[in-house]
Amino acid sequence: MTPSESHALMRRELEEQPRILAEAAERLSAHAMGFGLARGMPLFAGGCGDSLFAAQALTRHFRLNERTLRPLSAAEALWETAFGADDAFVAVSISGSTLRSVEAVRRARAAGAHTIAVTLNPDSALAAAANAALRLPYSPISRAIPHGLDYQMTLLALGALAGEIDGPALGRMLKDATPALLDEARGIAAAMPSNGRFFFLGSGAALGSAHYGAAKMHEAGGLPAWSFESENFAHGAQFMLRTGDHVVLCGSGGPGDARTAMLRGGLERLGCSVSAAALEDGTDGLAAAMRAGLAAQALCLAVAEARGLDVTEPAGGSGAAEVQSDWFGWSSD
Repeated sequence: MTPSESHALMRRELEEQPRILAEAAERLSAHAMGFGLARGMPLFAGGCGDSLFAAQALTRHFRLNERTLRPLSAAEALWETAFGADDAFVAVSISGSTLRSVEAVRRARAAGAHTIAVTLNPDSALAAAANAALRLPYSPISRAIPHGLDYQMTLLALGALAGEIDGPALGRMLKDATPALLDEARGIAAAMPSNGRFFFLGSGAALGSAHYGAAKMHEAGGLPAWSFESENFAHGAQFMLRTGDHVVLCGSGGPGDARTAMLRGGLERLGCSVSAAALEDGTDGLAAAMRAGLAAQALCLAVAEARGLDVTEPAGGSGAAEVQSDWFGWSSD
């Protein structure tokens, strides 16, 4: 695939997300209500990569709906968490084949926890290991590009476990935001030097969005990108910054957003360009997480366009994909 063809796939995904997500919201809300999760029931959720980041990004959304969500990586669920019969563990894997997540579900279920698989494939190993499955009602446009629609659908599915979602309103918000975010991202990418690096900062739930943003830059072509909790960034990581770097300030609608916002002036003094993702724009909870995710995807696409990157080949022939395959195949059993 040529770089321009890979960019066309990403643009198509951005354009179609609002419709696909709006159509899926009602079905996911109805299905999620059928699980009968008690409001006070301890709910753990996560997995690997974007699955974990999505759970982190929704902790505020759950609090706004008077529920508690505890994000867990698959490794934490497998080796570090003492599940009990009063717990519920929601494991996310689009393919349903992420081995560590499957192992974590088996362990949690054996300990007596109620387990739910969130997956595109109802016949997958993850769905078979869980007590119940929440099937994601969509067809991916491409899973070879940095995962955008997959992530937003994961946010939507997890959000539905907290309460009913207004799909049409969410679709309108995403559709209205996409052109402006993409225009801003292209301006950022055009102004950056070719060796400019990327930093994503956030506090509270927005830290999940920051982690997701950095991951998209890695997937776009192995680009150097880091994510930090806003306050901790100010305790030493700022010495990494160089003139020409770009910093994305991520928000969630929470009280920590004020600290994230106040970093802008100092970052600009250090020669960095700065943009905001769902920070001080009136969005909150699920809407903020999805808007921040959209901003990260727009920046990823814009940088790929500006630097001529084939986003379907982030390793660039380095062998990283083969090593990753070896790592993923390891079993703890």
